[in-house]
Amino acid sequence: MRQAFAIRPPLIAAWLVDLIVPREHAESISGDLHEEFLDLASKSGPAFACRWYWRQTVKTIAHLVGAEFRAAPWTIAGTILMGYALRWLGSGLPEKVVVALLRTQRPYSSAHVDAYMLFLTWGILIGPLIQSMLIGCIVAIAAKRREMVATTTLCLIFGASTASRLLFWAGPLPENAYLLPFLIRQVSSSIVIVLGGVIVRESRSAMARRSSSR
Repeated sequence: MRQAFAIRPPLIAAWLVDLIVPREHAESISGDLHEEFLDLASKSGPAFACRWYWRQTVKTIAHLVGAEFRAAPWTIAGTILMGYALRWLGSGLPEKVVVALLRTQRPYSSAHVDAYMLFLTWGILIGPLIQSMLIGCIVAIAAKRREMVATTTLCLIFGASTASRLLFWAGPLPENAYLLPFLIRQVSSSIVIVLGGVIVRESRSAMARRSSSR
């Protein structure tokens, strides 16, 4: 009995279910999956139960995403296109802003070279992440109650775009070793878009809870 209770579903799979499933259905769906997972783990072993849980996670997410697209195809497609356009139009903008701000401190840059380079380096690294998070928030707000479907789909589109560019550019290492920082930056920016959706969803949930408690 202790061993059965110690078994847990795959953390990433459980997180994905909680991420995509609407709040009003999250508890029931996650509870049903967890109960079935424990039953299978006790009968067929943890490895079999984990594989089953991953299959059910993929099926559940695919079903929910498909249902959301069928319910409001134009809303979701429009918000995704808007997010894509915002990122395309704002390409390189964070770096330009960081450089412009540092140029206003030019009299001090020669005396504080290390600090100047530190702000320049971290600004160029963090700026695109902040931009992507803001894009995710904008897309989530525009998508209304379908914020996670819109932002997750947008993240996957950017991920597929990055993968296709890498396949086109890739060559034998170490000639193209510089592509690794590019890959990390692109993947991080895409994931942060989903974070923007999470922020908007949690904010809406908190506001709904406060309204219902009054």
